[in-house]
Amino acid sequence: MIATPKAANSKPDYTVPRIDWSAEEYAAFGLKNQLFKHSYHTLPLFQKDALIQVLDTYPREWLQAFTMGPDPTIRSDWQSVDIHPNSSGQDIWNAVEKGRLWLNLIFLQKYAQDYADIVEGMYDYVGQHCPQLGGPKASFTTLLISSPGAQVYYHMDQSPNMLWHMSGQKKLWVYPAMDLRLVPQNFLEEIYSGEVSEFLPYKRDFDRYAEQFLLTPGTVVSWPHNAPHRIENLTMNVSLTTSYQAPLQLRRERVQKANRYILRNLGIKHRSLKETGIRSNIKQLSYRVINKVKPFKPTKHPHDDYVTDLQIDPSRPNGVRQLEKAVTASFSKHR
Repeated sequence: MIATPKAANSKPDYTVPRIDWSAEEYAAFGLKNQLFKHSYHTLPLFQKDALIQVLDTYPREWLQAFTMGPDPTIRSDWQSVDIHPNSSGQDIWNAVEKGRLWLNLIFLQKYAQDYADIVEGMYDYVGQHCPQLGGPKASFTTLLISSPGAQVYYHMDQSPNMLWHMSGQKKLWVYPAMDLRLVPQNFLEEIYSGEVSEFLPYKRDFDRYAEQFLLTPGTVVSWPHNAPHRIENLTMNVSLTTSYQAPLQLRRERVQKANRYILRNLGIKHRSLKETGIRSNIKQLSYRVINKVKPFKPTKHPHDDYVTDLQIDPSRPNGVRQLEKAVTASFSKHR
């Protein structure tokens, strides 16, 4: 567990919830797109000096760096970026300020206890006020630090999640959940089975179905489970993305994996997305029984070797330098 910054005089109680929504907002949580207010951005943990300290000490295998182009339709521009072991937190921050970089500090709940306390307090409170979720538990937390002009391409996360904005401004497009016009069924099933990454085919015409949000410090957006979304930064940004587990997620996972491994293998083209009812329950039970006897395995895996010829360099105008020879990125599983 890495050390996390302390307040100047006394450490705040990070488990205290810093959200205050209306009864109507709590009742609609998870059912529609919502923009809320919060005050987590005022905590010392989200100020520049504290964030640089975290960057300085964070395990490099869990500190992901990417760069990308300006066109949201050209997904191939997304590239991994190596971080030299001698790069300081200040070096990394300076490179992000001047470049087109996106940092993911993944598994934050495991390696930064104060941030983990924040998220635990969030979901304890949300669970108490949103009984429709059936007792959500925080499952995966990522700190996002990203450059002016950076973007995240159109994608869909497997787990239900939220985006808590701390500093800067960014635009977010959220698209209707479980709409097969926007997420082809094969992709939906293969994201759940682990055969493809979360990125999806995107056309600019999809934006007519989206709801657009401007995120400023102290705002948080939630959306229905499996709603695709994409992001474009207006300035340098710091955000926290939090995923959670809930009964809906487990039912949906079983339905999607049953569709992928059982019905699709039987040649059934019209595979129901229903998650309740007798037929859905039988399908879910069949998947669980068969998977226990002989576990299903994905036919392929997402690309995770992250070979790159780019490396963070704050002395360069765009924050990165090109290496003479490609290397395996510092955060690769195959390092």
